[in-house]
Amino acid sequence: MTTLKSPSKFRIAIVGAGLGGLLFALFLQKHAEDIEVDIYESAHELTELGAGVAMWPRVWELIKYLGLEEELLEISGSSRAGAPNFVFEKADEAQSVYIHTFPAPAQTFHRADLQKLLAKHLRAYDRIQYAKRLASYTEPASESDPIVLKFRDGTEATCDVLVGCDGIKSAVRRTMYTRMADEAEANGQAEEATRLRAMNDPIWSGCVAYRGLIPAGQLENSDRKEALVPRIVIGKHKNVVIYPISGGEIVNVVAFVETPGGRGTHYSGPWVSTSTTEEVAQQFSGWAPIIRTLVNSWTNPTVWAIHTAAELPTFVKGRVVLLGDAAHAMTPHQGSGAGQAFEDGLILSSLLAHPSVNLKTISRALKIYDDVRRPFAQNIQRVSDLTGSMYHLHEMGWEKVSAEESMAGQYPPELLSAWGQRMSELLVWVSEGDSLKAREQVVSLLESTLA
Repeated sequence: MTTLKSPSKFRIAIVGAGLGGLLFALFLQKHAEDIEVDIYESAHELTELGAGVAMWPRVWELIKYLGLEEELLEISGSSRAGAPNFVFEKADEAQSVYIHTFPAPAQTFHRADLQKLLAKHLRAYDRIQYAKRLASYTEPASESDPIVLKFRDGTEATCDVLVGCDGIKSAVRRTMYTRMADEAEANGQAEEATRLRAMNDPIWSGCVAYRGLIPAGQLENSDRKEALVPRIVIGKHKNVVIYPISGGEIVNVVAFVETPGGRGTHYSGPWVSTSTTEEVAQQFSGWAPIIRTLVNSWTNPTVWAIHTAAELPTFVKGRVVLLGDAAHAMTPHQGSGAGQAFEDGLILSSLLAHPSVNLKTISRALKIYDDVRRPFAQNIQRVSDLTGSMYHLHEMGWEKVSAEESMAGQYPPELLSAWGQRMSELLVWVSEGDSLKAREQVVSLLESTLA
């Protein structure tokens, strides 16, 4: 591990030490020895929320690119023999109905294992500063002046580039878009100011997700064998995602329940709260036996209100940049929220690390980041929403099938085969896309821009 500092061309402050912020720091570490990094985390220690994380081939290539593959497989207990494929089934009826097996494998892990590994590989001088919750920042008065960070504990810090990796409730985004709205208002653009202020507010997707972990050993043999097969099961207004983590010792289960017409309305309860086994079991009464077995095996499940970010008109203002959920929080139905944050980090670090990028030319690099990453990530936001609508049987003729008919198996069987084909089309990018090739392309674009 490198421990000696090289002279820095500029200092980057990363606000947020979640998966996106940590991986961005590691990409910077790989691409540039001459960039100094400070990481500010609001929590008192690393406490990654959630339980499981699945990585499609496109994202797994980035883990291998950083040289973390073997170590992650070791600490997670995952198999080196190859990752399994997800099976799609319809399960809101007496017996599950097989639909399709997606051909691309997915590596599955406990999020905490991944977060700890990323933090372990930070350079000795890129320490995470804990209990630092950002309140706001002050923009620099000139090209050479620093950005001033203001924390809730009354302290301040400075940087040359600020990268907001602070999630869906991002303080960096709020400050950025409040300033943009203030500027629009000062120019007499009241309607635009209102629109920009609205970009700060997360949008409820209309869904909640019940989350829980089940020790595989407490399941009966037949149930355990079935539960250890990664699967996405669908039904009217609901779906369940199941996959093993920690080397198959734990089954990660996430059960989504939609409130029809709820999207875009205000969610009045806490975003994360505890639920009961009885509440979840009632939601999935009448579903296939394996689903009822799993939801009845939970102890102290949590319920999460799933929110997304608005489609922002920019991820960049001056030398301030948004990354991951701060920029494009999305529903989890494509399993790509973390992966898109990783791709943000790959592209942004590659641009900032380029020898031609300094404080005089950084605006061009950041414009390329915005021009390339924003449309791509926002498209995945939309595709993820569509995928959720597919899971809840609102598309391709299923909107004409009632919940009662769906549970009774009273639907044309060809609807299932058409559903499987369309789902393969929606997910093909996670296995056939190449984010490392995209990195080469943006570097070439930067070089042509600065030539």
